[in-house]
Amino acid sequence: MRHAIRYDEELRLLGELYRELVGLGLRVGFRDALPGLTITTGIPGVPLYVFVTESGHDFDWNNAEMRHPVEDAAGAARRIAAFLQDHEHA
Repeated sequence: MRHAIRYDEELRLLGELYRELVGLGLRVGFRDALPGLTITTGIPGVPLYVFVTESGHDFDWNNAEMRHPVEDAAGAARRIAAFLQDHEHA
């Protein structure tokens, strides 16, 4: 099955989100084999994975239960940071 989004566009979008997340003080890794970001959580060895949906319209995380439009990387970063904070204190 082919993805609707081009690989280079997917990497560009992830790069934008990466910069926003790092700007919020999060520890983020970049994966390019299976394009996505890994974000360090409060649970050692258990990162949060963030991907671009196949349509290319959203970032998704928490096993695709959470989504945010790719046009708003700063908003996605704030939501991801809030998600991590909420789940580390749950």
